[in-house]
Amino acid sequence: MKILYVEDNDDNVYMLKNRLTRAGFTVIIATDGAQGIAMAVSAHPDLILMDLTLPNIDGEEATRRV
Repeated sequence: MKILYVEDNDDNVYMLKNRLTRAGFTVIIATDGAQGIAMAVSAHPDLILMDLTLPNIDGEEATRRV
């Protein structure tokens, strides 16, 4: 399963990506809403984990656009 994790906090990315990877998931990272939208369209993840407070486009708007 491929997971897109959209998060701008490096500590959160490090912690969750490591846990999900150890559990057998493929994790791709986007660091802002615009990048998250682009990666959702191009990578076709099975699941998207979206932070709500992101630079450029916030998580709520990015989710609507996806």
